[in-house]
Amino acid sequence: MVLNIPLETLSLPEALVLVRVRWQVELLFKLWKSYARVDVWRSQNPWRILCELYAKLIVVLILHWASLTSLWKQPNRSLFKAADAVRKYTAALALHLSDRTLLPWVLDRLQMCLAATGRMNRRRKHPNTYQLLFDSS
Repeated sequence: MVLNIPLETLSLPEALVLVRVRWQVELLFKLWKSYARVDVWRSQNPWRILCELYAKLIVVLILHWASLTSLWKQPNRSLFKAADAVRKYTAALALHLSDRTLLPWVLDRLQMCLAATGRMNRRRKHPNTYQLLFDSS
């Protein structure tokens, strides 16, 4: 492991937790690839590919907005569970995207769904990263 932090500043257990936090960033990219499929397209036309990529990135932005507004206060949040919830609300979001009266209602329902179902379970044998971060502080 190569870090630019002095050895006196960081203990080995803290460095191992940092490696796991770095892994969380990799999981975010995995989420983008597996759920939003940002690395796959159905055309060979560069303009269609760009349009499809932008549409997928808009979905990713909606996912992260919903996660930030619903789950960010919870350290045990699961982006994969949040992605499942957003996927279930995709049709409702698409139908009401231009409706200024019903879109806030759909977004409120999505936030409530995320708050209720977007949490990870605690693990004893292989603790989650959030457990290690809270245990080290």
